[in-house]
Amino acid sequence: MIHLLLAAYNEGKALGNVLEKAEQSLSGQPHRVWVVDDGSSDNTANVAREWAKRIPLTLLRHPQNMGLGKALQTGLSQILPALAATDVLGIMDADNTQPPELLPVLVQRIQNNEADVVIASRFIAGGKSMGVPLFRRFTSAAARVLFRLFFHIPNVQDYTCGYRVYRGELLLRAKNKWGVLLTEDGFAATVELLVKLSAFSPRVAEVPLLLRYDRKPTPSKMPVFRTILKSLLLLRRLKKAK
Repeated sequence: MIHLLLAAYNEGKALGNVLEKAEQSLSGQPHRVWVVDDGSSDNTANVAREWAKRIPLTLLRHPQNMGLGKALQTGLSQILPALAATDVLGIMDADNTQPPELLPVLVQRIQNNEADVVIASRFIAGGKSMGVPLFRRFTSAAARVLFRLFFHIPNVQDYTCGYRVYRGELLLRAKNKWGVLLTEDGFAATVELLVKLSAFSPRVAEVPLLLRYDRKPTPSKMPVFRTILKSLLLLRRLKKAK
């Protein structure tokens, strides 16, 4: 079984296209899509409801915007109790910047027992970003250097991209150790999950990602400097607790 978790905040313009391509990519394998509407003020929930009539989709909603980390934790709180060790969980953005067509490649690395975590990476051969502002590219590169310095994880080049797939067994082990997998409310949650999973020395693989910010219909919601600072404070805290 493949589970796909999408956190969406005011992504009504992009969500339908993401769901259509994800369904095409996962067709032929048992799967379920989980959409967490994080307090959107647009038609995000309505788009998800319409797609739930056609595909296996569960919609979860926050009454107000709580941040990416809280949205992911809401999704995980519903998925993990039903997750089998042999299942695969994919997480990706709902803003049309990450290609759902890459999902079969990521999932296959897990199903072929080649890896426990597979990351769609901008920083390996073949990876590329299009339409990303120069300042954002600079801060992403700087964050990569800092994270590798503070908390090196073998085979990881892209610490902050949230487009990943995980082996169910690994997530269940982490749940037993940590209780709550995500405590960060913002974008630092993507780093938090990776660092917590690293306690089990998982096999990590990366697949080249073409990040298409030129296809993003809404402005970025990431506060860059706040995210980097919170991530570094998180790494220091987790390093002590490891």
